[in-house]
Amino acid sequence: MKNVPSVFVLLSALVIVLTLVNHLSAGNHIGMYGIGLRATFLPLVYMLLCARYVSAVENGYDRIFFCVNAWILIIGSMAILQVLLGKDHPINSVWGTSALGVGDFATTEKGLLIRGMFRPTSIFTHTGKFGQVIFTLVFFKWCYLLFSRVKRSSLLYALMLFDLAVIFVSGQRAALMFLVLGTIMINVIHMREHGVSLRKIVIPSVLIAGGLMGAWVARPGMAQAVFDRFASVITAVPVRLEGNVWLPIETMLEDYLFTGEGLGYFTFGSRLFGGGAQVYQAVKMEGLGESSFIRLSAEVGVVVALTLVVAYFSLVLRGIGMFMKYQGTVVASGSLFFSIWAMCLMLWSNTADVFANSIVTTMGFALSGATVCRVQPDNEDEVPEISPPPSPLHPPWVASI
Repeated sequence: MKNVPSVFVLLSALVIVLTLVNHLSAGNHIGMYGIGLRATFLPLVYMLLCARYVSAVENGYDRIFFCVNAWILIIGSMAILQVLLGKDHPINSVWGTSALGVGDFATTEKGLLIRGMFRPTSIFTHTGKFGQVIFTLVFFKWCYLLFSRVKRSSLLYALMLFDLAVIFVSGQRAALMFLVLGTIMINVIHMREHGVSLRKIVIPSVLIAGGLMGAWVARPGMAQAVFDRFASVITAVPVRLEGNVWLPIETMLEDYLFTGEGLGYFTFGSRLFGGGAQVYQAVKMEGLGESSFIRLSAEVGVVVALTLVVAYFSLVLRGIGMFMKYQGTVVASGSLFFSIWAMCLMLWSNTADVFANSIVTTMGFALSGATVCRVQPDNEDEVPEISPPPSPLHPPWVASI
């Protein structure tokens, strides 16, 4: 905990005190408060566990990298299989209901569906969770490939094409948009540090362009539907921001400025304790209000919600500081991943309540232990020397088998 920013600790303690007072005054079930604490602070526990792991285990981040690759293959293969078998196949049943959470692809302004396409859930129970998780895993992997000293083989470049294919299969527009923006950011940072490497730019670009062209030739109708889906993000962003943030914020400022219904009241999982309603269904407001900030404001008040935003932003700044301090190491890679990923999620949370999804937040924080880890040697003026990682075809545990 000593590596966690003091600003985060102090503001989090203040949030806990204020929300506990609000909870007691509202007379809500204590279980509801526990659900709220879980969604709000459990990700930090996973970050601290990861920090302990990468500090104590040699090549710890290398092992995490291989685990991430394995899960991308599992999750992505399942999603592609769902698409190939069709949404009416039993593999797409969730809780015994066919195609629950799958849904057709994008709609036009008149609400007309793009026929013949749907968004798979993979191993999750909702297509949104799948898109958010696959963005997190792929972006971590690409950060690691760019900033660590892992040996870049043809297999890894080919798997990057698979990563992109899975992002397209998810149909999650925000996942592709933030992956593109995040990738541009890390490439710009890398080029400023190491100069422009034509090979690192040309090979991935040719692979991606070739894969997209091949998909267009093989299935032009499906490729057009996918293009229409992701191109619609240009018009969808301002519409979603207006409906989820600008219109509902007036209601939040009028009715929930200092206090709310209680921490956890609108959070997933609190239904057993008297909560669990969707904020946009329970609170009368302009617009839709499907936003993490709007949900949190309705629970604890706008002022407390902003305090929590500042607390977590201090972790983002900590990640940037760790990256600048330990450039050229896997610590820098993990820290930079967290800072950019967290900022992407903060922006994403204005169009969907992504911070209510504990699977995504805990996974992202569990990959970000470098942000608060203790780096050896303890001399802060000395950049730690990280031993070269093993070949991607020979994981570090193979030697012990």
